[in-house]
Amino acid sequence: MPGDGRSGLRVNVLGPLRAWRGATEVALGPARQRAVFAMLAVAAGHSVGRPDLIAGVWGESPPASVEGSVHTYISGLRRALEPERTRWAASTVLVSEAAGYTLDLTPEALDAAVFERHRERARHDAAAGEHERAVAGFDAALVLWHGEALSGVPGAFAERHREHLAELRLDTVEQRARSVLELGGHQDLIAELTVLTSDHPLRESLRESLMLALYRSGRHSDALDVFREARGTLRDELGVEPGPRLRELHQRVLAEDPALDLPRHPEPAPVAVPAPRVRSTGSDPLFGRTDEVDQLRELLAQVQEGRGRAVWIEGEAGIGKSELLATTFPAAATAGLQLAWVAADEMSTRFPLQVMIECLAIDPLSPDPRRARVAHELGGEPARQAWGSGDPVLGAVDRLLSLVDELCAQSPLVLVIDDLQWADESSVLVWHRLCAATRQLPLLLVAATRPAPDRAELTQLRRGVEARGGLVLDLAPLGRADVDRFVARLVGAGPGPGLRELAARAAGNPLYVKEMVDVLVQAGAVEVERGRADVDDPAEFETPRSLLAAVDRRLDFLPAEAQDVLCWGALLGMEFAVGDIAAVLDRRPSDLLGPLEEAVTANVLIDTGTHLAFRHPLLRQALYNRLLSGTRAALHRQAAQALALIDAPVKRVAEQLVAAPSTVDPWVLDWLVQHQSAVSNRAPLIAVELLERALACCAADDPRREALLVALVKVQFRLERAPEELALQALEVAQDPENAEEMRHVLAAMRFRRGDVRQAVETLGEASADPRIPELWRVKHRHLLANFRRGGLDDLARAEANAHQARAEADGDRYLTAHALQTLWLVDSVRRHHASALAHIDQAIAVVGDEHELADLHLDLLDNRVFTLQNLDRLDDADHTLREAGEIALRHALPVGLQVSVAVHRYWEGRWDEALVELDTVTEDGPAITFYGLREPGAAALLLHGVASLIAARRGDRTQAAAHLDAAEEYAPATGAERESFDFLLAAHGLVAFQRGEVQQALTVLEPILNPTYAQMMLRHQWLPFFVQLALEAGDRTRAERALAVCEEESAKESEPARAFAATEWCRGLIDGDPAPVLRTVEHFRAVSRKPELASALEDAAVLLAHAGDLDGAHTAFDEAAELYTELSAHWDLEHAEARLRPLGVRRGARFIPVRPGRGWDSLSPLEVRIATLVAAGRSNPDIATELSLPRRTVQAHVARLLGKLEAPSRTELANTLARRTG
Repeated sequence: MPGDGRSGLRVNVLGPLRAWRGATEVALGPARQRAVFAMLAVAAGHSVGRPDLIAGVWGESPPASVEGSVHTYISGLRRALEPERTRWAASTVLVSEAAGYTLDLTPEALDAAVFERHRERARHDAAAGEHERAVAGFDAALVLWHGEALSGVPGAFAERHREHLAELRLDTVEQRARSVLELGGHQDLIAELTVLTSDHPLRESLRESLMLALYRSGRHSDALDVFREARGTLRDELGVEPGPRLRELHQRVLAEDPALDLPRHPEPAPVAVPAPRVRSTGSDPLFGRTDEVDQLRELLAQVQEGRGRAVWIEGEAGIGKSELLATTFPAAATAGLQLAWVAADEMSTRFPLQVMIECLAIDPLSPDPRRARVAHELGGEPARQAWGSGDPVLGAVDRLLSLVDELCAQSPLVLVIDDLQWADESSVLVWHRLCAATRQLPLLLVAATRPAPDRAELTQLRRGVEARGGLVLDLAPLGRADVDRFVARLVGAGPGPGLRELAARAAGNPLYVKEMVDVLVQAGAVEVERGRADVDDPAEFETPRSLLAAVDRRLDFLPAEAQDVLCWGALLGMEFAVGDIAAVLDRRPSDLLGPLEEAVTANVLIDTGTHLAFRHPLLRQALYNRLLSGTRAALHRQAAQALALIDAPVKRVAEQLVAAPSTVDPWVLDWLVQHQSAVSNRAPLIAVELLERALACCAADDPRREALLVALVKVQFRLERAPEELALQALEVAQDPENAEEMRHVLAAMRFRRGDVRQAVETLGEASADPRIPELWRVKHRHLLANFRRGGLDDLARAEANAHQARAEADGDRYLTAHALQTLWLVDSVRRHHASALAHIDQAIAVVGDEHELADLHLDLLDNRVFTLQNLDRLDDADHTLREAGEIALRHALPVGLQVSVAVHRYWEGRWDEALVELDTVTEDGPAITFYGLREPGAAALLLHGVASLIAARRGDRTQAAAHLDAAEEYAPATGAERESFDFLLAAHGLVAFQRGEVQQALTVLEPILNPTYAQMMLRHQWLPFFVQLALEAGDRTRAERALAVCEEESAKESEPARAFAATEWCRGLIDGDPAPVLRTVEHFRAVSRKPELASALEDAAVLLAHAGDLDGAHTAFDEAAELYTELSAHWDLEHAEARLRPLGVRRGARFIPVRPGRGWDSLSPLEVRIATLVAAGRSNPDIATELSLPRRTVQAHVARLLGKLEAPSRTELANTLARRTG
């Protein structure tokens, strides 16, 4: 924002009150002096009378000395605004008038005035129907905000003006939302408007916009729910009905008025990535890296064309990684690319997702609602669930990835992370997921790191880059010629032999060379004669023993004051604001400008625009090492309090406290009590450390002990630890009923986790029915007890009786009712009474409804329904249920869906490529990223690798099958749930052993399938025909008949003959050598569209018919089996079938169709064709996901696969391919 042209004064009030003259920030002094300045600034060039100043700052009862105080504050402001003014010269910036004062400030220099100007123009554009321009104008207005207006400024005027500006901002956000709605951005607005209506529940206009956004997104029932909630709130709070506009909209939604539908307009342009802060070491040219620079520039050219890639740059400290980045990538912005950039630091490892948050400019005050939404998710208190607190990162991670998708749809994106070795684990795993996305997004993903042998995940990440065809650059030391050229550039002349000898001691490390040469130059040891620079005697110069020592030595040439200030800066971290260091030193910011400018001039600090940053981490380390080790804790403690006093972010204060291990005093305890929730949510590991220290120093009778204990138990429980003793202590000392019941709840959950059900139930005792306990916790206790009391399924009659009793006692509680019905579903599923199981689960789904708080349970129930429908051979209904589950996950922004369940279903349908796509979404992701570490997939991993390995084996891809089987070794089934999910892996292991000719080994592997107690829910009948075939081939009829007996037992339980009955017929026909029952199985599988089983049954029927002499029937059966195997690309099955039938005189007939091509347009499935068409139309993955009701990750996996099939290197080339095809 420009100055006013006279005084050069600029003022910001849309956030903390700040002022500048030119490039220099003005120290505005104590709180009331700032309040006086605020009134003068808001007047912007108009006179403010003394009585108005007094009333606005001191209120109705000012002290007797108030006139003197006004004079003192005006004098202080004049000194700050015009430090160059002599004592007797008149002020030209803050001018005295007859009855008051005028600040020489024009409206153009006041951010609030600029905000209102942008806002009014945007309102005019919106009224004229120019909504794209209106959105741009509203965004330009909102981007000026940096927090609460006049934050921290006291006085009645500041309070009134703060409220006025807050109302203007909210109205601006609301009007922007209306324009975005007109442009078709309704889906992007839903989350933002939901948050706003929660914050402002009585504002009906926000409800109108939210209802319309939901309606246009096809969520009509949700739109009606908004009205019902608004009516309830208005009645409860104000005793009134909704206004006429909201009532009218409600009626139009009920009538599905076509006029509410979206007019066709072009979509609004999304908000771009803000300009990054690039850490460059200066203007020195880059020597010895020509090849690397050329390779990176070539990748920039490729990403402009739409082709993504991952880049891994590795090398020791000082080798030139940051310089290489700074030389190559800032040009991306001028080439029309988006550029996101961050440099991690040593503290980053303690803050989950910190690096990615900074890189993508995630901020609660971002004008981009997507960024603001992610920031709110990460910063808020996790949603409580039955097992403790939910994890905010699970949802936020997918939003981060979705944000990158949307940015890439806008224009190619270059995302750079420097010093990745210091990135937190969650950010590293997000980088891993983005690395997979580079195959199908215009995304150039760049990481620079030092070797980090202690971080195995970085080694895996590098391998992943190599495996995906990314570029890996290992930066080697500079050669002698390049070192000579570098030294010549530093000193202005070619190096002589002495200087060359000294430079050689740096072993080709450019930073080491630079620091040594700078020290020599500063010391006057380098002389230039006849175009040659040299030193008299290299032996006289003591070479620094390390790069760090070289860096430290050059700092000696800075003035003493600058060194002292920089040491305090090093205490604060890699980056710091001038206001932060001024607060820590208790000095005015203007007093520090001289030392800090000297540091910038000496290339120790870099001015990033909003902060000062050390040019290299080693500079910061060298300065930090100068602080006496015995005093560092006290200095960090001092810095923490100083930062807290200026309302610095909690993260900044916590960083200082955790670096002060021996300093816990009353102020630290008070601060932790006040901010424990924020620290726990943002940095759980730091919270544990700080809380443990605090409790060690906190007396047993200290009233703060309760809050600290409760906080420590909660954060450790979220970290999946088991602090039972601490929970007991907290329960004993808790005076607050909420704290006591939360500790009781957590303690019971921990005891249940370790298998002590009886003690877990006793812990809750009668608390769930005690009226003295807060209602919220009584409900939570009842829900938890329902999980405890479900127990096992060894005694089905008892489990059934308990479930009926639990349902009767649920007293209308949705969770308890649905939980009891789910137990009944389990009982009937074990009994194989699938029809009644379906009735129970449908009742449970109806009870849960679409309530957001029960969305996880809803998804679980839908998964149960799919299982039952599959057993009833109602595959179409199961497919519909899976689509419904996807919509639920999307609507409620659930972090995980039913990808593995979808893959299993696609396997039985014979849509194996789609099954593999669903599995790709999980395998590409790696472990689930959580706020508190990694969450391994457990039972889901067994199914994932089982399905993938079985498909690979049947397709003859033994390498891929072996890879999945090896990966699954990590997840040996230990629990009941894992054994239930183990059958696909058993089948795959058995098939692979059979393919090796090890029939007995295959039977041994599959033996658990014959044991009904191994896993009661396992559908063993689906694998028993294969077991019978193996047993007969091994000549083991006894085992074959055992398998038939198990299958008959399973089918006898089916109240409606279905899969188990068909499998029994199949097994009986194999054992008896009778094709008739196998052909009846064929008819069943054909009727229910189970293609893989149909093909295998046809193959066995062909063999039996051939043995019976019916060669025509054998030919017919084999032809159909061959068609199906070809459609499935089941190459091994087809070859095996031919090998079985050829000796019997049966070969493929005329019905055999050619193999579907593996490449080209004809290789695409109908779904892939549709996705390819949408990609060619320029749609982003999130847009495609919304249109097709698929998870974004599934769309991403589809796009990656179809790009491979079309041999298209980018989405752009895919669009060209489609254009050529359609003419």
